[in-house]
Amino acid sequence: MSDEMNIGEMLAEQVGKLLGSQVDREALIRVEGGAFDDTLWNDIEEMGVTLALVAEEAGGAGLSWADSEQVLRLSGVFAAPVPLGETAIGNWALANAGLEIPGGALAVSTTVFELDASGKLHGTDPMLSWAPVVRQVVLVAERAGSRFVCLVDTSAGTQAPVSTLDRLPCAAFTLSGAAPVSQGEAPLLDELGLLPHLATLRSAQMAGALAHALELCVEYANTRVQFGKPIGKFQAIQHMIAELAGQAAAAQVAGLYACRQIDAGNATYGAAAAKSLVGRAATRATAIAHQVFGAIGITDEHSLHYYTRRLWQWRAEAGSDHFWSELLGRQALAQEGSALWKRLSAPVGG
Repeated sequence: MSDEMNIGEMLAEQVGKLLGSQVDREALIRVEGGAFDDTLWNDIEEMGVTLALVAEEAGGAGLSWADSEQVLRLSGVFAAPVPLGETAIGNWALANAGLEIPGGALAVSTTVFELDASGKLHGTDPMLSWAPVVRQVVLVAERAGSRFVCLVDTSAGTQAPVSTLDRLPCAAFTLSGAAPVSQGEAPLLDELGLLPHLATLRSAQMAGALAHALELCVEYANTRVQFGKPIGKFQAIQHMIAELAGQAAAAQVAGLYACRQIDAGNATYGAAAAKSLVGRAATRATAIAHQVFGAIGITDEHSLHYYTRRLWQWRAEAGSDHFWSELLGRQALAQEGSALWKRLSAPVGG
């Protein structure tokens, strides 16, 4: 095991302890009411989590995406009420473009904006998570076929509140002739900008949320008594939980695969494979979870719906499973038939 992997695992252990001690139902209620958890955020920044993906020479931990996957997944396991993953990705993008990392929480846009000849930004992200509660946004802009990573103050644009299934702070964010705080060339990003990277984050988060939903279902099935015995003793419930476990395991592997593909320079393909699979897994798994719990799972007092609503929202963000499946299909059709099997059977990173 490498020293880098040890650092990744140690960081994940500390993040798990922090989120486990500070994120509870009350914290989830507060963020859905529009409040930002400054105490939790300060602890996360002090731990260096948001700089995990940043190279050591730029002041970060220099972890790969694969070694950071556990931390990204934990933000889903605990439904972290702060933009932990988004800020880590934003800092990674800024550092790779040779830009200074500002500190503080960041939103990251999946929209590719227009950068005009005078250096001003134009465009709209119709659904920018965390925009109402952060001061800056990291986005990709295009000019004459070249792409740039830009840091923008949220005050430079206009926001229209957007209601989402997860009820987290979100807005339609529009820039019309706004000047970026900083900008740098991004030759490693393709025409989709940061969309594949956000899709990878959402895949990892969904894998974490599915793992937590599975844990809740197992606990409930072992304690809820019906007809004189725990419902987990009934074969029908056992079959449902077994299927849920399979979906959660597949999602975790898919999220890790997407992270490894970013490290290998195949961000779009990895995101497409992961997000299309995990999106379908979330659809089936959330249905199973609510079947196991019955009506109690949707009550305000129970925590299950905080996770299933996030799963439904994350499933739609950063490209739906339909969007990514279509992209994979078009790529396959664009190649000769003999190339399809070679691509499907290529080793991770190949």
